[in-house]
Amino acid sequence: MDIQRIMAIVEASYQTRHSIEGALRDIDRRALNAMVLVKRHGNALAGYGVVARAFREGAADLKEAASHMQKSIAPLIQAHMRILQHRSYADLFRRMRETMDGAGKICPTLGCTEETWAQTIAAEEAEALNILYILIQAVNRIQEGIAEQEYVVTNGRIEAALSEDTGAPLMRVSRDMGNAVGIVRDAIRSYRNQLEELLHESGTGF
Repeated sequence: MDIQRIMAIVEASYQTRHSIEGALRDIDRRALNAMVLVKRHGNALAGYGVVARAFREGAADLKEAASHMQKSIAPLIQAHMRILQHRSYADLFRRMRETMDGAGKICPTLGCTEETWAQTIAAEEAEALNILYILIQAVNRIQEGIAEQEYVVTNGRIEAALSEDTGAPLMRVSRDMGNAVGIVRDAIRSYRNQLEELLHESGTGF
């Protein structure tokens, strides 16, 4: 991974976090509005009340899953920054050894140092890969939560259609909830694509 890729991951992480946090706040607000409507109309909207509660609980679960994802981002970036730095050290010793070899001089210490850096880099790459797997697993949990929220949105639209005669604007509420979930879905899908590209660059698949 080069510095451009690292910066791209940093930017993608920031944008994803910003999109998810904003959408989750919107989801929570929409769910609260729906619960107010339900309370105002009493038993006539009891079914939608169940949907609104499920939606708000799902948003809380997504927020928790997103916090787990965030915990892995900084360690991943730090690990790759160390790898870049140590590769530059390894390259320096390699060039020094090649220069001395070209001059007909043998320096075993340089060869040993070069090997030590290679081992260090290999260990750090393994650590970075493990962090990346953990991060992708956190993304998986968010995507599972999104799928559950989309199911709740569908139920909400059904309940809203059944409650049209109450005069409550539930279809609009359900539509807005669906839009908010869509923002989270698209943001996390794009982020996962970038993480998978990084995974393939690491020489493995998922």
